[in-house]
Amino acid sequence: MAVADVDAPVKLNLPGRIREKIGPIGLYAALAAYTLFTLDGGDIAPRIVSAILLVLTACYLGIPFQQRLVFRLPVICLFGMACYGVAQTLWSSQKIVYNGWTGVLFWFTAASIGLLATQLFQDRDTAARFRIAFVVFGSAVCLLDLLEQGSHTNKYYWLVASRYHSVYGPFSYWNNFAQFVELFLPITLWLGLGGRKPVVPYILLSALQIGAVVASGSRAGAFLAIVELITVLVLVYLQNRNKALLYGAALALGLSLVFVYAAGFDTLLGKLQQNDQLSVRRDINKSSLAMIRQRPLTGWGLETYVPVYRMFARYDDGTYVNRAHNDWLQWTAEGGIFFAGLMLVAFVWSIRPAIRSVWGVGVIAVCLHALVDYPFARFGVCGWYFALIGMLAAQTAVKRTVEQQLKARGSRRFLYRRTAA
Repeated sequence: MAVADVDAPVKLNLPGRIREKIGPIGLYAALAAYTLFTLDGGDIAPRIVSAILLVLTACYLGIPFQQRLVFRLPVICLFGMACYGVAQTLWSSQKIVYNGWTGVLFWFTAASIGLLATQLFQDRDTAARFRIAFVVFGSAVCLLDLLEQGSHTNKYYWLVASRYHSVYGPFSYWNNFAQFVELFLPITLWLGLGGRKPVVPYILLSALQIGAVVASGSRAGAFLAIVELITVLVLVYLQNRNKALLYGAALALGLSLVFVYAAGFDTLLGKLQQNDQLSVRRDINKSSLAMIRQRPLTGWGLETYVPVYRMFARYDDGTYVNRAHNDWLQWTAEGGIFFAGLMLVAFVWSIRPAIRSVWGVGVIAVCLHALVDYPFARFGVCGWYFALIGMLAAQTAVKRTVEQQLKARGSRRFLYRRTAA
């Protein structure tokens, strides 16, 4: 029996085609707004976008009222983290109430993005168009970054002054920029190399993206971008072994080297020549572990890391420690091991579908980058992560539904033949 003979999962719709377009466009616009308004990391713009996104999600998921929603494990984990934050903020003795509700809003928004993506991207064509749009948007941000670096400006879009000496597209922090690229670089490589013939424009865009990451000076970002390139080449080769792929792989490697050389790697090289690559992070990690040891189960309260850290600081060089520089340790310090464990479950779940899809490898890279930095601090980066997690969940749900229908059809045919005999 052909797969085409199996009934496709019914897409949740309002009457007409309007709803089919509003959902993906609205999610894409919200995520793009998160990214474009990241800037120096203020709270006002992201919260406005979050409010609009939550209203959009409520309308899309609530109308019609009797529609059947698909919940997958990673989305359940995210909602569990939000509910944990509510309980902690209401009943825990150790908390800062305002910070706690801020954390609840963050995780509830993250779960809403994942849930919305799970409903939207059960249609493969919609998911494919969204990924292409993400690649186009991300490539434009990479080009913006290179132009800003080339002009030596510290103004976002050459208009909005930053309090930092340099900017990286819409980001003030080079690692956040690199983490953003890590999410769509595998998608670009998959679009360029995943077909029967290499698609040169996408290969060219992937080289641009790698060059931008290296030029930003992000050590972990450059390493993970190279790992992503190699991983995608290997996975695509295992799926499609032909001479055209070898040509595409050689082209991808060659163009990447050209763009790295053209964009410049002096900043990255200077950082790699430092004697101790973890000189600051090591002390911060020790402080984070000390925080965890005191409250391993309940944590200190969501979004309380910065004020609590001062009690455990091991050094004072006059700089402001704004994050733990390890999201996994920060989640454990703030929410306890069960809170961080929910995110770990979502990460472990994502590994298999991400590798099978090839284009989803970026979600693994970002979680690994979170071991040495904070990609989950701003929705301009992690909002896309939660959307891709929802997309992987949707594709997994569709695949399981098709397999169940094939199995059911096969069972019915077997019973029919047995009865006829």
